[in-house]
Amino acid sequence: MDSIMAMLHGICMSVRSMVNKMNKEEAGIPLARGAGGDITKKIDKVGEDAALEVVRRYGIDCTVLSEEAGLVYSSKKGEGDGDDDSDVISRDGKCFIALDAIDGTTNAVRGIPFYSCSVAYAVSDRLSSVTHAAVMDLTSGDIYHAVRGDGAYMNGSRIRTADVSSDKAGYIIGMNLSGISIDRLERMGRILAMTNHIRQFGSNALEMCLLARGLLDAYIDVRGKIRVTDIAAAYLIIVEAGGIVVDEHRSMLDAPLSLDVRLSFIASANENMLNYIFSNIAL
Repeated sequence: MDSIMAMLHGICMSVRSMVNKMNKEEAGIPLARGAGGDITKKIDKVGEDAALEVVRRYGIDCTVLSEEAGLVYSSKKGEGDGDDDSDVISRDGKCFIALDAIDGTTNAVRGIPFYSCSVAYAVSDRLSSVTHAAVMDLTSGDIYHAVRGDGAYMNGSRIRTADVSSDKAGYIIGMNLSGISIDRLERMGRILAMTNHIRQFGSNALEMCLLARGLLDAYIDVRGKIRVTDIAAAYLIIVEAGGIVVDEHRSMLDAPLSLDVRLSFIASANENMLNYIFSNIAL
């Protein structure tokens, strides 16, 4: 395991260790509004702090994009002895880390056992430049990872997307419909009616990993609301598992690593599945 992937694994394990010490009441305490626009819960802050501490400990001089703190500039090892943030950051990072320490905060706070830590390493400020990715199921400890060109893995074993055939009755499609506009929901009406098995679990990153390991055949989020931090890691994991991730115009998904961007995307196990989806939605 190279040092970058070791760091990503370390981030996931540290986040899990810290948040598993919290009870539901403590986890759900509301704090300030985060950089991503949502109210930060205490579990989000605890997870993010644990993740950033691992980045600093590894001494990798990166710009970190985090859903709660926004842009954070990590220091090289040994820099920064004071309590002031200005003492512990360096603003000339040559790499980028897209972090969502807790993806599925509502599930975590309610005690629904489906939430994750998602972290991706990129060599520029674009989603397409992600080279390393890790997503951990924070309840089970299962960890998914991928390195560009080296495949996707779950707990060290190679995973691949499903070999989707023409058995339309058996398709299992994950969707995020939370807060979708009436207009966009109506455009999804045909595929919702035609698909016998629709699933929504509450953590985009983890649901995308279910697609990567062949448990879902597709995952759709066309609300125009998802942040790049939510999907940066799972994006690479799906691609390395043999899947496809496109935007609503069927172009390969790409975006700046910025919290100002909101995305729609469609991920599928293969071209057959992608053809089925685009023939049944009106975007």
